[in-house]
Amino acid sequence: MSQVVPSPSAIQSAIALQPQIREQAPEIDQRRALPGELVEAMREAGLFHVLVPESVGGLQCDPVVAAQVVEEVAAADGSAGWCVMIAAQNAGFAGFMDQDHARTVWGDGGIVCGTARPIGRAEETATPEHGHVVSGRWPFASGSSHADWFAAESVVYAGGEPKRDGDGNEITRVTLVPRSEVTIHDTWHTTGLRGTASNDFSVDGAFVPHGRGFRMLAEEPQHPWEFYQAGPLNFINHGGHALGVARGALETVVGIAATKPAWGNQTVLRQELRVQNQYAEALALVESARSYLYETSQAYWEQCLAGNFDDAMQRAKVRLATSHAATASVRAVDILHHAMGTSGIFTKSPLERQFRDIHTAGAHVMISPLTYEAAGRVALGLDAEFPFF
Repeated sequence: MSQVVPSPSAIQSAIALQPQIREQAPEIDQRRALPGELVEAMREAGLFHVLVPESVGGLQCDPVVAAQVVEEVAAADGSAGWCVMIAAQNAGFAGFMDQDHARTVWGDGGIVCGTARPIGRAEETATPEHGHVVSGRWPFASGSSHADWFAAESVVYAGGEPKRDGDGNEITRVTLVPRSEVTIHDTWHTTGLRGTASNDFSVDGAFVPHGRGFRMLAEEPQHPWEFYQAGPLNFINHGGHALGVARGALETVVGIAATKPAWGNQTVLRQELRVQNQYAEALALVESARSYLYETSQAYWEQCLAGNFDDAMQRAKVRLATSHAATASVRAVDILHHAMGTSGIFTKSPLERQFRDIHTAGAHVMISPLTYEAAGRVALGLDAEFPFF
């Protein structure tokens, strides 16, 4: 297929919205959700649809550009950036569904949240190709306050029994359920990323047409865009998000250090050798991790465009660079938070929120130590034994 040339306007749109996002960041944290007017501004700018195909109504950005969009939003506020990141990740489902159904979900600016955990129940209708009746409860639905559709992964049942494949494994299916058939449970009371509204949601007997779903890791994409065969690139947004939060902390500290008096003398903090050293260390961590993430990801994307999707080591490097970006960002924010002393402990300070947000973001399984172990296995000539490698 011919490659769509990514527009730089997506990054510029994210940068243009930064002042509004920063202004509303305290409100986002306090109300534990994005304000409606901000959601609509971000939707209109296409930020929730950077990885939705053009044929389905999205921007179809280069995945590296998409990660940079997430980074710019996260630099203004971690929760807003996380919501953009999750919407982009869930847009990866669009390529595996019947394309008419994909247009129903995303074609009019629809935003998708949900959970890739097969803990629900999808009962086949009498005619399996007709659809499934879905029930269950799922956690961590980031963006539940503003999502139009919810991705619910379930075990498929037929005649009251779980269906199994030829190896005896339970068959699972991701289904897309409209907001009108979802109940949100207020469970997201957390250390950080409070504004993501990553609540539980439940579904009770919703009918989902067969084409509005797919079997994760078991079906080939129905859309020809190379991105749908490049699984590791769907997670680089985690790295972009972490780098954005760390960049935001670096910017916050510049402001604090320029005005806060140093203890015991007549200078301000930025004139202190200790602060200069700590700031430089944090800056090096963020900038080096950023280069590794985007250079590694861009190299793999270029391989994909040339038809080479299966370079195991390059795929593993993308996942490793993603997790390293998160780890380095956590370390950088810790250094900055420590350097600023009491300026980082009051809730009125963006640094306090950035400290909480980066540690909450770093707990996600897709950037956890498990990914380092998997990358190490690949580098040592073994199988990753971890999904999306």
